[in-house]
Amino acid sequence: MTAMRIFSFPFSRIGDSFGLKDVLSRVCAGFLALGLGLGIAGLAAADSAKSALFLDKGQAAQEAGRLTEARGWYERAIVQNPASADAYAHLARAENELGDAPRARRHFAIALEIDPNNPPALYWSGLLDIQEGREDEARKKLDRLKKTCSTCPQRAALAKALETHGAGKAP
Repeated sequence: MTAMRIFSFPFSRIGDSFGLKDVLSRVCAGFLALGLGLGIAGLAAADSAKSALFLDKGQAAQEAGRLTEARGWYERAIVQNPASADAYAHLARAENELGDAPRARRHFAIALEIDPNNPPALYWSGLLDIQEGREDEARKKLDRLKKTCSTCPQRAALAKALETHGAGKAP
């Protein structure tokens, strides 16, 4: 209705003898809505691209052993795309490697809330479960990986970690 008021002024002077006022108002309002939609989609795509770039930079820093720097890149990736399960999983991994298991666990939980089948989050949080003596939780994550991603390298690696950890226990 606001669009009709905006575009009604010229017609009030010349009259609307052809019934165009309503048609033009709706067409202009449609173009405005389309433009806003495309603008929002474009911004979302740009944010996702920035998030992916920050995630890549974080992974490079983490591989080089610069964990604090990696954590900063992952946090920036999350700011750009708060719905990125991968960014939360990588942040959690960095936090765990920095010795902050409680924060790591919170961020793994967020990653798995966003995507319950995220292979990196399932794998790394499974490793944290093993590290903290919660093998049953790690096995549940392995089962989920088996169901959702049977060919993922994370599935085989978590299975091996559980096997290795179990072999090291006294009978």
